Amino acid sequence: MQAFMIRVTEQGKAQPVPLTNDRTLVGRLDDCQIRIRSGKISRHHCEILKEGETLKLRDMGSSNGTYVNQDRVEEVELKAGDLVAIGSLVFLVQINGVPEEFEPELLYEDGLPERPEPAADYAASHTPKPVHHHAPTAAGDDSSMMDFNFEFDLDDDDDSQPPL
Repeated sequence: MQAFMIRVTEQGKAQPVPLTNDRTLVGRLDDCQIRIRSGKISRHHCEILKEGETLKLRDMGSSNGTYVNQDRVEEVELKAGDLVAIGSLVFLVQINGVPEEFEPELLYEDGLPERPEPAADYAASHTPKPVHHHAPTAAGDDSSMMDFNFEFDLDDDDDSQPPL
């Protein structure tokens, strides 16, 4: 199975993030394969699991939640065309090339959950930076064996977190 999380923006941009591992960790810490530097993102926010021909998303107890098709989820099987919102970022799930065509700016709006108070979107003006990952890993642990990571650095002022 070939799977991508394609970041879509309200400006009509799309940035594919390949899901090459059986487990992809999303969060703020350096051990995450998809890093989102924002105070609205938990240290380990969610994980995406490839199990055979199935793709699952599991929230890891994040403070602000993980949303699929505007619904807050704890664990869900992802389907091609699903929209995943993590903080102010929206991703389109693409599996084996489906969906083939899409309009990022429309998907961005459709992917954001309804929130009682408007959240500032700092992600729209930023593009992700591939970050090379060379950290040694334990034998047999492929959870961080990507040749690269994706980092989204959001310039929000709320990125201070209390110490562990």
